[in-house]
Amino acid sequence: MSKAEETRNYIIEQAAPIFNMHGYKGTTMSQLTRAINMTKGAIYGNFKDKDEIALAAFDYNFGRIAERIREIIRSRENACDKLVAMANFYLDGFPEISKTGGCPVLNAATDSDDVHLPLKNRVAQALDSWLDTVAHIVTSGIQRKQIKPNARPDQFASVFVSLIEGGILLSKATGNIIHLSRNVDHL
Repeated sequence: MSKAEETRNYIIEQAAPIFNMHGYKGTTMSQLTRAINMTKGAIYGNFKDKDEIALAAFDYNFGRIAERIREIIRSRENACDKLVAMANFYLDGFPEISKTGGCPVLNAATDSDDVHLPLKNRVAQALDSWLDTVAHIVTSGIQRKQIKPNARPDQFASVFVSLIEGGILLSKATGNIIHLSRNVDHL
C-alpha cells in the first residue's frame, strides 16, 4: 500500500465515526480537521470534497458491520441459526453501536433522504445487499428443509431488516434497549 493510500485510509477511518455521530450534512470540516489532525489542504489533497469523504466514510462504516455479519453467517450451518445470530449481533452490539452514533445505515438513510442523492443511492445499495443476504439465507433454508417451504424470503427479509432498524431507532431514541430486544425476540 502506498503512502497516499495509507493517508487516505487513515482519513476515512478517523472521519467515519465523526460522520456517523454528527450526520453527513452536519459534520463540519473543522470537526474533521480536529479529529484527523490534518489541515483542510491535506485532507482535500486526498479527496475532491466533503461529499467524497462522506461517501467513503459511509462505505467504511457499513463495510465494518457487513464483514462482521459475513463472519457470523459463515460460522453457522443452519439457516435459522444464521438469522438468529445476525439478529443477536445487533442486540449484543447495541451498546457499541449506540456509543458510536447508532446504525450507520439508519443514520445515513435519515440524513441523506431528499438532500444528498449520492449518499441516498449508496444507502439503498447497502440495504439491498442486506435484504438480499437475508432472503438468500431463507431461500437456502427452504432448500435444505430447515425453513418451512411456504416461507416468503423477500417478505421475511423486509420484516427482518425493518424490525432490526426500527428497534435500533427506538432504543437509541429512548435510551432503552428493550425495544430492540423485543424486536429480536419477535424474530
